[in-house]
Amino acid sequence: MTDLPITRCHHHGFTVSSIERSLPFYQTALGLELVRISDRRNLPSYDRILGHDDIALTVALLRHPVDEFLLELFEYENPRGRRRELDNTFVGASHVAFQVADADGVYRDLVAAGYGAINPPVDVERDGTVVARAFYALDPDGISVEIFQEFADVVSR
Repeated sequence: MTDLPITRCHHHGFTVSSIERSLPFYQTALGLELVRISDRRNLPSYDRILGHDDIALTVALLRHPVDEFLLELFEYENPRGRRRELDNTFVGASHVAFQVADADGVYRDLVAAGYGAINPPVDVERDGTVVARAFYALDPDGISVEIFQEFADVVSR
C-alpha cells in the first residue's frame, strides 16, 4: 500500500446538551474561535450517516487560531441527545488533548472561571523521566478535555 488512507485529522466532535452553555468553555477558557453555528434539518444524508430518521441538530464549529484544528459541538434536537456515563475507562470513551505551554496556569484559569477538573495537573512519567504535565478539564457537560504540557518527545518514549 503506497497511499495512506487517512490524509489528515479533519475534526473532533462532542455531543453536548447545550451549545450556548458549552461555547464559553471552549471559546473563552480554551481559546478556540467560533467559525459558525448552523442548524442541520431535513437532510437525508445526515439521516443515512447517523442511522436515524428526521435528524435535527445544531452544530457549532470551532477552530484553533494557530494550527487550524477543528472541533464540532453537536446539540441534538431529534433524536434528543441522551446523557451517558462519562468515564475515560469505558470502552468507546473519547477525549481530545490540547497542548499548552503552562498546564498549571491553564488549570488555575479554568478553576477561577468556575470549571472543574478530574484532578489538578500531575507529572507524567515514562521510564523514570517526567515527559509531560497534564490534567483532564471538564466542560459543562462533564466531557473530559486533556490539557497536556509536553517536556519531551512522548511519542518515541
